Amino acid sequence: MAAGLKEQRRERRVREILEAAMAVFEEKGYPRATMEEIAERALLSRVALYRYFKDKEAILKALIRWKTAELTERFEAVPAGGYAETVRRLAEAGLRFRQENQGFFRVLYTATGLPGLLKDPEFRAQKQALVGSVVRVIEAGQAAGEARPGDAVLFAEFFLSLIFSAIARDFFDEGAEIPSPETVAGVFLSGTLAV
Repeated sequence: MAAGLKEQRRERRVREILEAAMAVFEEKGYPRATMEEIAERALLSRVALYRYFKDKEAILKALIRWKTAELTERFEAVPAGGYAETVRRLAEAGLRFRQENQGFFRVLYTATGLPGLLKDPEFRAQKQALVGSVVRVIEAGQAAGEARPGDAVLFAEFFLSLIFSAIARDFFDEGAEIPSPETVAGVFLSGTLAV
């Protein structure tokens, strides 16, 4: 079998395992979910599952890297325009991602083992890519004189904190109104638009 085809099959199988794990994590909660339940949901034996992932934390880390990469791709696909309009589009993309991935965020907020994730080199690279997708918008706005001069990385991290605080609000205060993309963008722009 060609190496490329074998790798594609492996990637597809890993994606199926991650989707199964997310469903189990969401139903049972990360702490109570077992590798056996994940294997069963993924239509694998437990032994076969261990060929892909050494433990539940490894699955969680892979799931977070996958979703972080997906959000980065969405941000990078936002069409460029004026600074304020592009920021609004980023906010819309981020909040739409939240709506489409509510189960993932429930898993994320109930998971243990997240401190170890911060040391994971692959996650750190994904986080840098996510921040970088926002930095490019800010730097373009700064170059055009539309955005205030300053540390674009710090501004990007602030923007992402606004997105993720809206997501957290949904989780911790079920039924709470989620800020609109216009509200998130407006708060961010009030501090970064050139005066």
